[in-house]
Amino acid sequence: MSGVPTHSFPVGVPGYQSLGLLGQGASGQVFKARQRSTGQFVAIKIPSTPSIHDPATRRRVYQRLHQETRVLAMLQHAHVVRLIDKGIAQGGLIFAVLEFIPGETLRDFLRHNGRMSLLDTLNLMVQLLDVLASLHKHGIVHRDIKPENVMVVPTGASLHAKVFDFGLASHHGEHILLTGAEGTPAYCAPEQLRGEVSVPASDIYAWALMFVECLNASPCFQGTTVSEVVQQQLSNTPVVLPEERLGHSLTGLLRRALHKEVSLRAANAAHLYDELMQSLMHLRTDQHSPGTPSLQPARATRFALEKPLTIDPITRINTVHQVGDLCRIMVCLTMRLYPAQNAGIVLSDLQDMREQQMQWCLNAVQAERGLIAGTLGDCMLFLFEKGTGSRQNFQQAAMLALKMSTLVQRRSRVLSVQHGVRLEISGAIHKAPLLSEHGTSGYNQAVNLALHLNSLAEPGAIIVSPSAYSELVGSVAMEEYVGIVRARQPEVLHRLVATPDH
Repeated sequence: MSGVPTHSFPVGVPGYQSLGLLGQGASGQVFKARQRSTGQFVAIKIPSTPSIHDPATRRRVYQRLHQETRVLAMLQHAHVVRLIDKGIAQGGLIFAVLEFIPGETLRDFLRHNGRMSLLDTLNLMVQLLDVLASLHKHGIVHRDIKPENVMVVPTGASLHAKVFDFGLASHHGEHILLTGAEGTPAYCAPEQLRGEVSVPASDIYAWALMFVECLNASPCFQGTTVSEVVQQQLSNTPVVLPEERLGHSLTGLLRRALHKEVSLRAANAAHLYDELMQSLMHLRTDQHSPGTPSLQPARATRFALEKPLTIDPITRINTVHQVGDLCRIMVCLTMRLYPAQNAGIVLSDLQDMREQQMQWCLNAVQAERGLIAGTLGDCMLFLFEKGTGSRQNFQQAAMLALKMSTLVQRRSRVLSVQHGVRLEISGAIHKAPLLSEHGTSGYNQAVNLALHLNSLAEPGAIIVSPSAYSELVGSVAMEEYVGIVRARQPEVLHRLVATPDH
């Protein structure tokens, strides 16, 4: 679903205050809202108003929303979005009130963070199998399992999945009245695309496609047209698996789950859950053992960084010790959230949102091979390796800082529309000494200087220290920084300047 810059409900919804549009699709819009009687945040799903003028479309959309609320009322599951209420808006338009989930869809998570580790993937996929096992136990098939219908939520030690959009769900074998909305071709099982009845194995096929997509950060089936995707799905060619990352047992499990012949496909989500739990336990046990390159550790938390910084002295950090003499470039970034006066957001939700944005920043920097050294409040310190070309590495670090500044501006506009919150970033780049040449004391002094320069940077500014300036001059656009630092700094400082390409 894509966001639209509006805050108001399209129709009157009694008892709720609109706080902004979260997204919209063909069947309707989802708004963030506050329940006036309790003050809690909720998500309100309202069918698209143009559809009410077409009786057939109106009936289909209403039926889909009714089906979704019927299924949600039946389920009580930690990994399924919770139904709170259902009502009738002005003009007789029905709406559903759902649990508000402060996260992002799996589609957006993969777009922002790239490939997931095997451990993170297993954690999420076990949770989704648990949902499917519960659904299938009740005789229900979801029929539209895909990354857009799974929320990824930060919950401390691991990623937490929430499944939503049960509008296409049906009891196994029942006649489907919702024609024209039969799921998403890239995730539909072959029998669905042929118009046959959906069965539990159909959900498992879509689940397995998402499993592979988490490891590759790209869909298994892609094409310029829908017909190309359908042709790939219906062909006898098996799905390509990243076997080097999976190992023998997981490869076998996914092959059974992705068999294109439904009669030969794994169909019991509870049995697959047990198998995957065994793999997950083995992986967690083995991840600290030497000589297991395929067992990559998961993201420690959605916001659990290597080691917190202290102001003075700053102790030598594990990531620095691991990289040794290669660490020479420091990038310090600060991200802050500012709610508008009428945002209606409580402190705990603001804190959750802050951690999400900082984790997003961390993931983006790590994708560029930056190493997280630690945090100090809203400030994050990253280190970059010095390879064969010092100037080239400094230039890459500077380009990343500019890219982050641009991306934060875009995210700030989205957050402003959705939640009434402004996001700002500032930072500094500094040339750090080699540890072997200057010892821990020299390194700590460099960290303190980077933190000091970062504190002087106004919103949107990335300050360049004199030592970093000597590495960047001539390769990156810079200008003298004339913010609050002129009267305080004995040396001339510069700031990065975004070019039209950034």
